[in-house]
Amino acid sequence: MATAVSTSFERLERACHSLASALVLFGGFCLVVACALTVASIVGSVTIRPLPGEIELVEALCGLAVFAFLPFCQLKRGHVGVDILISAFGPKAMNWTQLIGDIVIAALIGLVTWRHTIGTMDKFGNGEITPLLLLPVWWGFAIALALLIANLLVCLYVIAADIRDIRRGKTIVAAMGAH
Repeated sequence: MATAVSTSFERLERACHSLASALVLFGGFCLVVACALTVASIVGSVTIRPLPGEIELVEALCGLAVFAFLPFCQLKRGHVGVDILISAFGPKAMNWTQLIGDIVIAALIGLVTWRHTIGTMDKFGNGEITPLLLLPVWWGFAIALALLIANLLVCLYVIAADIRDIRRGKTIVAAMGAH
């Protein structure tokens, strides 16, 4: 039964889906720019000269794209899972293993976010710059940190959704091939 007033959980669900979709667009933009820079550098090396520092920018953009795609992957349950043994025990076992897996992923993302925060502060504090373009390294770390925090928020939402589905007796649906 649908109600005219959305619950706070439904608003949270829409916000997480919007965030993950926006980050996918950002990650795709990063990859398109990285490809354009690579093409420009190759064309430049054939005609005049390659773009200086192109590799520095491409590696940063590709790294940001990876971090940007993680929340969508978690939201769609696209992480690797194995259910050959668990599927024989039925949907309840599948739900519990999905919840446990999502908790483990959230803990690992939390650990990576914590250590990345320390790394970002270190890069900001020591003033490290890239060798060719002389850009501060911390800016890439800071953007990646924001993306990791977004991923952690999505991970926490997925755990809450798992618990909600288990309480309601619903089967948690994973992406095809994720289990």
